[in-house]
Amino acid sequence: MGVFFSNLQIRKTETVSKDTAFALLAERLEAHGFSRVGKADEADLTVSVFDTNGKWISVCSDGIEFDTETSVQSICNPLSQQLKTDVLTVSCFDSDCLLLHRINQISGLDAWAKVGRYPGMKQRSTPAKWKGLVSDVALWTAALKEEQVFAEDALVKLEPLLELLPDQGRFCSELIAEGLYESAESFFFALPEAEKPKPPQLSLHLPSMMPCDIGKDTFVGAINTGGKSFGIAIAFSGSYVETDEIRFRDVQLEFDFDRHPRPTVPLSLEKRQTQDGRWIYYAEAPQFQLPSGVKEGFPPMKALKEQFRRGFGLRFTPEGNARKRLDITVHFIPLKNPEGQCAWCVWMFSGSKRAFVAQHNQIWAQHQPHGAPLLDENELDLDD
Repeated sequence: MGVFFSNLQIRKTETVSKDTAFALLAERLEAHGFSRVGKADEADLTVSVFDTNGKWISVCSDGIEFDTETSVQSICNPLSQQLKTDVLTVSCFDSDCLLLHRINQISGLDAWAKVGRYPGMKQRSTPAKWKGLVSDVALWTAALKEEQVFAEDALVKLEPLLELLPDQGRFCSELIAEGLYESAESFFFALPEAEKPKPPQLSLHLPSMMPCDIGKDTFVGAINTGGKSFGIAIAFSGSYVETDEIRFRDVQLEFDFDRHPRPTVPLSLEKRQTQDGRWIYYAEAPQFQLPSGVKEGFPPMKALKEQFRRGFGLRFTPEGNARKRLDITVHFIPLKNPEGQCAWCVWMFSGSKRAFVAQHNQIWAQHQPHGAPLLDENELDLDD
C-alpha cells in the first residue's frame, strides 16, 4: 500500500512569517468550528508548521486534505487573499498520484501539476502556467512526464525547481514523528462536544462477507457512533446453541487498532436462555471502553482514520457442526443502552442463506482455484 499525505506551502514575503501564516490558518479553523486546546489528548485535529531559512513555510494537518478544488478554496484561497502571496498544495494519493496546485488570489494564478493517476482524480497539468514559477520549465515538464514507481518520488526533481528544500514537499505528521522535521511546531484544535451526551449506539464496521470456517478464527468489527460509554456484552445466537452443535473458543475483544499487537480482552462465554425462550452464549466486559463516535465536521480521510482508530471487534474460533456455520450470529450490546446494539451474520445483506450462497459462488467462481472456496448447498443447513 502506498502513502497518502497533503500539505500546503506558503510563500514567504517581507510581511509573511510563520506567525502571521499560522494566525490566519487558526482563524480559518475557528470559522469551521474548531477551538485551540493545549494538549494532544484533548485534540480532534493537529496542525504542524515547519519554517526554515528557505522560501516556503510548510503546514500539514491530519484534518487537511486537498483532493478537490473545493477543499483548496475553503482554506488556501483565503490564506492567499489575506497574506497576498502564493500558496502551494502538495498531495499524494496511495503513491499512485502526486498533485500540486499553486494559487495566488491577488494575481489570479491557478496552476496544476500532476504525476500519475488515481481514481476520481480528474485534474490535469497546466504546464504553460508554471512559466516564471519554476526555475526551468523544460525540466519541470519532463519531470512531470517521467514514469515513477512511487509518485511522490517525483518531488526529488520538482522540489529544487520550486525552491523547496529537500523533502519539504513531503511534510506530513508521519515523518514528523520519525524526527525528519525536528524544528516543526504542532498546535492542537478540538471540535465542541455535544451539548447533551448521547447514549452509546453501535454499528458494524467493515463487516466480514466471508462465512465462518470451523476451526479457523473469524473477526467481526464494530464501532460506536454515539456517546462515550463503558461496558459491552457479547452474545452468539443461532439454532446451534440449544444443542451445543457449535461452541466457541479463543473468544476475545480487540481494540486500539493503531497498536501492534492489538490489546485484547479475553471473554468466557456462558449459556443462558433469553426471555423469549431462545438460547445464547453470552459474556460481559463491564470495564470495556466504547470511544465516542467521530464528530461531525471531520474531513473524509480524517474521519476514516478516526473510525479505524476508535473501532473494536470480536475474534473467535467456532468448533462443531459445519452444517450450522451460516447460522452464527454475533451481537454487540452496550450495557448502558441495550437498544443501541448491532448484530452480524454473514448472510444478513443477502436476505437469505440460499441467496448468500448463490452470490458468494458467483463472485468467487471467476477467481478459482486461488479465491475463496465455493460453497456446497448440500453441506449446509439452509432453512431460514
